[in-house]
Amino acid sequence: MIRFTRAFYADWRTDVERRLLAEYALPPQRKVNALSKGMRTKLALLLALARRPELLILDEPSEGLDPVSIEELLQALIAAAAEETTVFFSSHQIAEVERIADRVCMMDRGVLAADLSLDHMRQQYRRIIVGFEAEPPSGFRIPGVEHVRIAARQLEIFVTANADAVVAEAHRARAVSVDVQPLGLRDVFLQTVQREAS
Repeated sequence: MIRFTRAFYADWRTDVERRLLAEYALPPQRKVNALSKGMRTKLALLLALARRPELLILDEPSEGLDPVSIEELLQALIAAAAEETTVFFSSHQIAEVERIADRVCMMDRGVLAADLSLDHMRQQYRRIIVGFEAEPPSGFRIPGVEHVRIAARQLEIFVTANADAVVAEAHRARAVSVDVQPLGLRDVFLQTVQREAS
């Protein structure tokens, strides 16, 4: 398979082929249909990366892989991105996406629900839980406030910007407690999809 694929690419990188064969511990004499799922994934990556792709498109690349193979796959994708290959992949494994992606698009029932930079998310997205002695106010109409949920004497506020302005408004409204929490990608996904569904 490697010899067959190599013949189509004048710029095939034999050094990358050799390095990945050794790194992935691929048995060169074994037939493709005799390889495990993890080995077949590694072979597919070798075939793609040795031809110096500008764009690599992967669909659920870690599906069915064991934890060691998943880690090797993620490291290979990080290395490919470092060599200026654009890596476009779909995955339901949010922790893996958060580890290696720069930008994320979230789909909900076939519709684009969000398109965001992970750096921006880490810097700006917050869950702010505000406690009051009595019934909470209904305000907090501040740019960046995406969703407010009332639970007893607490407000749970999901913000994509202006967290400091929300905190200041909470103090003006005589809050007895204000807890600002950074959001991970899983939290953002659940907030986005739940909001779209409501």
